[in-house]
Amino acid sequence: MTGLSAEQLAVRAGKGGPDARACFERLVALYTERLFNFLLRRCRSRDQAEDLTQEAFTRAWERIGAYSPSWRFSTWLFTIATRQAISRHRKDQRERRGDVPERIAPALADHGGTIDLGARLWALAAERLTEEQHAALWLRYAEDLRIDEIARVMNKTGVGVRVCLFRARQALAAHATNADLAPHAHHETRSAPRTTGGSRVAFAGVGPEDSP
Repeated sequence: MTGLSAEQLAVRAGKGGPDARACFERLVALYTERLFNFLLRRCRSRDQAEDLTQEAFTRAWERIGAYSPSWRFSTWLFTIATRQAISRHRKDQRERRGDVPERIAPALADHGGTIDLGARLWALAAERLTEEQHAALWLRYAEDLRIDEIARVMNKTGVGVRVCLFRARQALAAHATNADLAPHAHHETRSAPRTTGGSRVAFAGVGPEDSP
């Protein structure tokens, strides 16, 4: 299975052959951390994020036969996970009226006494942006999904995703200025290396391809 893409692994798992479970287990190993990090920013706690991650993979295994390689596996998986998170959130709202869930900001990594810029920006985004704005940024810059893929995950139109990203980056830029992060963030480019948790820091600027 070494050298197979995620999409090829998913197709083989969906065919139900003798190596189907092994292929899917490889997908779980590849995507568990990424999926958990995404869900953590939409949940009440780490325990809930872990539960949702497990539920998403369980649902994905149940539906793997319906997977189409016309979509990246990550898009398909994150769509399932997002729907699971929405269902859990609605259930929590019914059970805890008036108790607003608190999103968890990512831990800040300290590299030689200097807090990683990307981690600081993600923490600021988790604290200041709406859940929808934060999810759109995460899918675009941490997961590197295309606009049409994000639209599928978030059940929005492509234009809706672009507007969401534009407003999210404008809001984050304003908050970053107040937090004295903007001068560094605005000089980052799309080729910026991945930082703590696999995220990029390029989102603080406004890219023409994401503008509404």
